Amino acid sequence: MLPYYALAALFVLTAVVLFAAVQRRGREVRVSSEPARGTPSPPRREAPSTFLPGAVTGAAPWALSAVPECFRQESEAHGTAAFVTARLPAEARRLAPGSTVAAADCTLLVGTDTLTLRRGAEHLIVPPKTRAFALGERLAVLREAGAKSDLRVYRRVSAGRP
Repeated sequence: MLPYYALAALFVLTAVVLFAAVQRRGREVRVSSEPARGTPSPPRREAPSTFLPGAVTGAAPWALSAVPECFRQESEAHGTAAFVTARLPAEARRLAPGSTVAAADCTLLVGTDTLTLRRGAEHLIVPPKTRAFALGERLAVLREAGAKSDLRVYRRVSAGRP
């Protein structure tokens, strides 16, 4: 066994020596310095930015989770439609298309199979197939995407019933 270790060590040592010889050939290291131009000065004021962020718009399955000032997510379930629908509380009543839910400075518009969250200039749409359910002060959102579904239950921050 010892001859094999000696042979392996010889291979490694040879490789290191060859590598070092190739690296040194033709390369010189120069150290130089350049005099600094200018003097230190206090920071200068820059012009204010002209970039003003615009309103956020678009499709967002997570829209209600993005505004904890209006809706606080309490629970969620993901899986097949049968599995998720079984998690929907029995007292849940579906909100009719055209109804609105107000929470803090947010307004949730219930469409036929979508939800639109409005907050100032921001408009986020929970894409189809989405249904909203009232559970007292809570709101359940059931969304189907192909063979998968998800159910999210939220507590509204402001008082009132949907």
